Amino acid sequence: MLKSLVQAMRPAQWTKNLIVFAGLIFAQKALQFDLVLKVVFAFLIFCAISGGGYIINDILDLKADMSHPKKSKRSLASGKLTVGQGLAAAVVLISLSLVFAFLLDVLFGITALAYFFLNLAYSLLLKHIVIVDVMTLAVGFVLRAVAGAVVISVPISPWLLICTILLALFLGLGKRRHELILLEAGAGHHRQVLKEYSPALLDEMVSVVTASTVMA
Repeated sequence: MLKSLVQAMRPAQWTKNLIVFAGLIFAQKALQFDLVLKVVFAFLIFCAISGGGYIINDILDLKADMSHPKKSKRSLASGKLTVGQGLAAAVVLISLSLVFAFLLDVLFGITALAYFFLNLAYSLLLKHIVIVDVMTLAVGFVLRAVAGAVVISVPISPWLLICTILLALFLGLGKRRHELILLEAGAGHHRQVLKEYSPALLDEMVSVVTASTVMA
């Protein structure tokens, strides 16, 4: 069960939380051990929050995931982990993470809380709204970058925010295009919002975002 629980937290996706180190690097504080340690704790907290969020998302998408060629192998969709076990683990993970976040720094705690509510809103509603779904994912990356800056009390560069949101949009649009091509005609049955997208539309959006990212 422990192995299935860790798999449900999608550790492969935790690399996305490395963006919390951006503030430390851009502020040229990477050699200050005390600040590095705080950011490491911040990274671990975001891994736990996002891991709990992934479990909640998988619970909400359970039926759709069971018919997906890849997602059906996930812990919850495959039945290796029950809904009750997953929900209990998610509640404990997120609750403890937020407590530690506020103990680490109040502003960081507020940012982590905002990130959790954004993830919850995405899982419940926003992922079903065309373009808003991708924008929400991008804002999640921005909140990670902001969290990494506020936890060590360094100024947040507007360029850091711009580059982060543009790169995140590029990744989000690429993900949607991959899902659309992979699932083909069944894409809309797995995720309703995919009915609103087309490869041509996504190609145009990716082109615009790519050019904007390079310019930024």
